[in-house]
Parts: sequence; C-alpha cells; structure tokens
Amino acid sequence: MPWIAGALRSERGILLVQNASRKAEYAVSFEMTSEQTVGFAAMAGVSKFWETIRALPAGAVAPTSALLPDSEYARTRFYNEGVKPLGAFHGLVASPLSTPQWFVHLSTGRLLGRPDYDAKDVAAMRMLVPHLVTALNVAHRLAAADLRTTGAGDALDRLDTGVILVDVAARILFANRTAEAIFASNDGLRIDRDSVCACSHGATRILRRLIASCADLTIFNGGPGGRMEVPRADGRHALRVMVAPFRADEAQIGTPWLGTVRPAAILMVTGPEREQRLRKDNLRRRFGLTPAEADVALEIARGDGRDASAARLAISATTVRAHLSRIFEKTGVRRQAELVRLLMLDERDER
Repeated sequence: MPWIAGALRSERGILLVQNASRKAEYAVSFEMTSEQTVGFAAMAGVSKFWETIRALPAGAVAPTSALLPDSEYARTRFYNEGVKPLGAFHGLVASPLSTPQWFVHLSTGRLLGRPDYDAKDVAAMRMLVPHLVTALNVAHRLAAADLRTTGAGDALDRLDTGVILVDVAARILFANRTAEAIFASNDGLRIDRDSVCACSHGATRILRRLIASCADLTIFNGGPGGRMEVPRADGRHALRVMVAPFRADEAQIGTPWLGTVRPAAILMVTGPEREQRLRKDNLRRRFGLTPAEADVALEIARGDGRDASAARLAISATTVRAHLSRIFEKTGVRRQAELVRLLMLDERDER
C-alpha cells in the first residue's frame, strides 16, 4: 500500500477482499490502525454507498466525488463511520476484481482539507489497476486450478503479459512464453544462475527485496510485494513489474513444469506500449473510434488540455478540435470534461 498511496499523494490506503457474503476475508492498510481498518471493513459490509462502489466495473477507477456529490457523501454512514475516523475525506476508489465469490476493493484517501483527486491522479491509479487486475486474476486462476495438468501452463503461454513464478531466492520456477521472450532480449530483465535479475544492479536489489517480502505470510501495514519499474536500454520506456505473493498448497504444485518446490511470488511484467495499445483497441471497439480519434481521446484523458495533446501527437490544435467533435458525436458527450469522466468511469478491463 505505501507505494500506491505515495503515487497518488495520499495519506491513507486500504486493500480489502470480501467473500460472497460480503464478509472481509483480508485487509491490508496504510497509515490506519487495526481498529480503523476493522471499522472501514465493517462499513463496507453494510453501507448503502458501498453498493455504488461495488457497481463499478472491474478495473474501473473513480473519485468518491464522481460517485456522489460531496455534500451528500458527507451525510452517508459509510463516510461518518468508516472514513471520518481516519481523518480523511476525499477518496479514490477502484475495483481490481469482482467475481461471484470475491470482491476486491482498493482505495486511497486524503486528509480532510486537502484538495480532491484530479484527472492526473485518476490516470495514475488507472495505470496501477491493470497490474493488480492481472495479478489477481492469474493468481486466482492458478490457485483454483489443478496445476497437475499441463493445461495451466498452456493457458499462461497465451498471455501477452510476462508471468514468472519464483521462489524466495528469486529462482525461476516457471516463465510463460512472453516472459521467456523478455529474457531472451536481455533488455530490462535477464536470467543469472537460474534466478531472475534486472539488467541494472540497483533494480535487481529492489526486485529481490520485493520477492523476499512475499515469503512472510503475516500481513502488516504495507504488505508483501509491490510494484517497480525496470529500466531498459536505448531510452525505451521502462518495464513495469508487479510482484505479489503466490499462495498455494504444496500438493497443488507438483507438476512437471513446477516440480515440487513452493513458489513465493508471482511477477507480472508489462510495458507501457502494450497498455496503450490495449486502451486504444478498447476505445475503438466500444465507440467505433478511428485510430487517430482514439489517440486524441487518450491524450485528452490525461487532463492537460488540447494544446498539450496536440503537441504530443505532433498535430495541430485545429486537427485535435476536429477529432474531438467526432469523438463527442460517437460517445454521446458534449464537453471535454464529460469525455474525461466517461473514460474514467466506463473503461473496462479486457474480458
């Protein structure tokens, strides 16, 4: 949680997992006492406002002010009994995973008196959520599957996200084809004596610390694992690596491709280029945008205006306005702020 809260300039944070009965099964928090964490989880099981949060599509991100006006939010039981005791007010919420069996909630909060989350904060959370979604989905499927079959390995090989299982010493127990291609390129991540390493010593030390933290199953504030960026050569965008605990019974992992050892962590490796491509493809599919219109929509969603968007795309402001006009028509919005809100609330994880 500290790295998420820090990225979003927040003083509070919580990751909460509810079962089908909406009982809290797992909670890890940042700068919250155990009593505050229990109080928040209790409100998440009974408050009406929580229904609005649960209704968000899996992978969606929204500030609480986008879900309910501040004046109404301040009167909710959820705020008064779950959030106010934290000394916080404005929140930024996300639903990384929602299934009939499990609901995962992630939120950060800012102390009372601090400004609301803006479009840049929302964009930052939206960059983090896909990593959490991917890690949760893959971990959930691996833990639930019978890993004695080779089918699990075949399924992972079809992902275009790098998936790596390692033990506490960072020795590689399994890597899907995407991960093997990353290793083969020797650009960012590599293999050294059967262990995963970064191509820089500093990044390797950070990666090893995150992996080692996953061996301790006791959850404290901060929690095991984390996220990091691994530099690449030639000025290319850094690889984004999510490290999360992998917990499964030893009997479940007696497979030809894992052997009989116990994985400590699962690593999910992606690059910004892939994330941008997926978001662009999603916009084109949902709204019928052209490639150029999707590029403009994504730039506008960054929240710093038409001129900045035009500069990054190397086109004129007039061209941006023309594209926006067609985007408004196809998405059914009338203003730029409405477009940003639409992209913020309605973007769905690829299913």
